[in-house]
This record gives sequence, C-alpha cells and structure tokens, in this order.
Amino acid sequence: MKYTCPHCNEKTFTPLQKALAGSMKSVGKPCPNCGRKCCNGMAAIYFDCIITIIMFIAIMIIYFKADSSVKMQSVLLMAIIIIARFILSFLFRMFFGKLVQPIRVMK
Repeated sequence: MKYTCPHCNEKTFTPLQKALAGSMKSVGKPCPNCGRKCCNGMAAIYFDCIITIIMFIAIMIIYFKADSSVKMQSVLLMAIIIIARFILSFLFRMFFGKLVQPIRVMK
C-alpha cells in the first residue's frame, strides 16, 4: 500500500513515511521519486485538535472526580489516555487523509 505524491502523482510513500511526514506547518518529507517535500493535509490537524480536546476533557474529569484513595490508579489512567492520544494521531496520519504540499518552505 503506497500513497500518491502531490507533485509527481506517483505512489511512492509507504504508510510509515506518510505518518512521519508531519503536518502542514512542518518542512515535510521528500518524495523518493521527485525529491520535493510533502506533508499530511488539514484532516490530520483537525483530528489532532479534536482528539486533544477529548483527551483534555477526560483528564480533567478523572482529576476532579478521583478520590484520594485511588490517586495512583487515576494518574495511571491519565498517562494511558495521553499515550493513546499520540498513538491514535500517528495511526490517523498513517492511514487516513492525503499528502499535500507544505506551507512552510525551508531552503
């Protein structure tokens, strides 16, 4: 399974390369075929924003609802939620959305 470069329209990016390409504000990842830089589109930014808001709300609920007798379990649950946010974001960038040209150009 390969993804299409927006510059040369060739299927050159693997899912791992696509996930590591970064968002539109990053420099991007060079295409193995044409050498021009590509990154994930706005869908990845929207997904990151939504999942971060959900994570923040969940952590606030856990923090304010937890009793002092279960503090260690609640801290562990908060850590799991934070780790899950990064994993979900990585998987979304890996398999969904499309590659676009970065808006940040560095020479």
